[in-house]
Amino acid sequence: MTSANLSKVGNATTWALACRLFGGEGPLLESALSDPERSALAALSDIRAVKLHHVDLRYVLCPYCQLHRGQVVQSANGLACQCPDCGSVAVQAADRQAWVFDPDWLIRKLRGALNVPAQQGAVAVVNGVWRLGTYQRRPVIVARSLDLLLQRPSLFERTRGAAVPWLITPKPVRDVEHVPFAGAATWLPLEERFTLYGGNISFIEPGLAPEPMTLDTPVLVHGPFSEDFRWVHLADLQGDPIALTPAQAAVFRSLWHFAGQPQEAHTIMSRADCSSDKPIDVFKVKPKFQGDPKYELPLQAYKALVQTDRRAGTYVMPCAAVATA
Repeated sequence: MTSANLSKVGNATTWALACRLFGGEGPLLESALSDPERSALAALSDIRAVKLHHVDLRYVLCPYCQLHRGQVVQSANGLACQCPDCGSVAVQAADRQAWVFDPDWLIRKLRGALNVPAQQGAVAVVNGVWRLGTYQRRPVIVARSLDLLLQRPSLFERTRGAAVPWLITPKPVRDVEHVPFAGAATWLPLEERFTLYGGNISFIEPGLAPEPMTLDTPVLVHGPFSEDFRWVHLADLQGDPIALTPAQAAVFRSLWHFAGQPQEAHTIMSRADCSSDKPIDVFKVKPKFQGDPKYELPLQAYKALVQTDRRAGTYVMPCAAVATA
């Protein structure tokens, strides 16, 4: 990883993007990333964790709205995307590039972090699920998503041996408030139990306090938000920035992208890659967590920063317009 890219983005941000790309499986358009995420992507490219993906250059995602795909045509000023909503929009090099995560890179690094013996080869069970070998005499299973195994119990049974396996997956967008598989496996969330440093992955043993994903100081980069949108600071609250879940951060990132322009709920949630119907759904506090600042403060931040037009059915975050003006 080059020093130039390290100066732009921290290890935690880069690792968070790596986990997201691994869980996503499909190619990711570079134009869909924020500037900090592009820096993280460059860092992943340096360590060969991602590679360019061949895409159909006849059509690209509109560089302006990023909601529709349009035909690429030659204009007087270069290539342009013919978006059905935005019209002719200039196409830059990044708008024509897509990247895919290399699971073989992750498998090699995880085997190294767990000291899996070289003679124990990694085996693909099905698409998106691998058996890496053994750690502490227990099989190690890696999957692109937790739901892949939760929804197919028979698949999980095929990966088990006599001992309770270690199960490594990225964390779902939604909060997981129980132990998956009821003790039939020891779940190791990729984002929490592993860290990236200097191009290598380190393992944090269960029972030890994992280093927080915010190893990088939560400096406010996007208005009241940190670089990865996992922290938000409210001027009315005197104290530390508020920690957000990945889903909450994705909703705020989506609202920020629209630069203060009102959008319907489905547009915001689609860009955030959340299955919930409305932005506030990921901020709601369940009765058993009421009064807990960990859950109440993100909701307070949402109510302070997001305005809703119930009649029009639109949502807007005014601070994004001020910051991007």
